[in-house]
Amino acid sequence: MEKNLRLRKNEDYKKVYSRGFRFYNKDFNGLCLDSKNNGPRVGFTITKKYGKANMRNRTRRRLKEIVRLNRDILPNLDIIIVPKKHTYTMDFNSLNDSYLNLIYFMNKRYKRK
Repeated sequence: MEKNLRLRKNEDYKKVYSRGFRFYNKDFNGLCLDSKNNGPRVGFTITKKYGKANMRNRTRRRLKEIVRLNRDILPNLDIIIVPKKHTYTMDFNSLNDSYLNLIYFMNKRYKRK
């Protein structure tokens, strides 16, 4: 995933967590906030509760690839995606469909101030 598509600083994560709007579906929790940059940025939060490091890294790599493939539909928002535990066992296409569902919901329901 390209550097300009990633949330990289701890302050950016804290801003989205404190002021962001929350969205959910059966596979992900998502938070979003208006981006002050020129384009969308995406970050992932996968805690140790999710599983061992290999599980977390595999899921993160798959999600990064999904974001890279679908970057043209991203709204101009800072987005944090938190996968639920069962997403580790999902195949790539199901994970992609669920991600697209979450982004569609964010696009449709997010109201800018």
